[in-house]
Amino acid sequence: MQYIIHVETDSEIRDLYTAPVDGSDADYLTRALLHLKPLSPEQYIHGLAAIFQTAARYSYVLDGNELLVCIEWDPGLIVVKVSSNDKLQWLAVRSPIPNFGGRDPLPEDGDPDEYDSEDNPQYNLVYTPWDAQFDNDDREYYKFDVAGPEIRTKFQDLLAIMEVMSKNVPTYGQEEQETWRRNCFENLTNWSGTGVRL
Repeated sequence: MQYIIHVETDSEIRDLYTAPVDGSDADYLTRALLHLKPLSPEQYIHGLAAIFQTAARYSYVLDGNELLVCIEWDPGLIVVKVSSNDKLQWLAVRSPIPNFGGRDPLPEDGDPDEYDSEDNPQYNLVYTPWDAQFDNDDREYYKFDVAGPEIRTKFQDLLAIMEVMSKNVPTYGQEEQETWRRNCFENLTNWSGTGVRL
């Protein structure tokens, strides 16, 4: 597994960089992927598409010939898997730190004082690459390097599948847009529930 990020160079040209996902974070993501479920075009349009119109933080992980989009969103982490056969899958994972980001933990989450805030793969998977987009020191520390042609082609081909799906989102007026977005967020809450616990 490897992160893919866009980096704006001195010439203001966005270039692709890649770095390996840390072993423990990759293991966490691999376990999460066991819980994937199909994502229909309707679910994308009336749910996940709205996330990309917000300031939500997300990252791209290339896993062989598949693209994983990791999004920091209630109840912790949403993962969308894009395959070369144009199929999309997704899952919602409950944060390993249930009060992360000011969330209210549930009784079944246990005692918040016992959470290990240093052990949060959800945070790592999203913010390690997100921060590296803007910070050269982070890119050096996490061993980001310019992506080769094969990686570029895979990433761009898989990303294009999501972009085609996004083009199917209807164009709304401002009031309709707000209603659509609100309905999307309600759908996501209902579909995610409390999230998969790993």
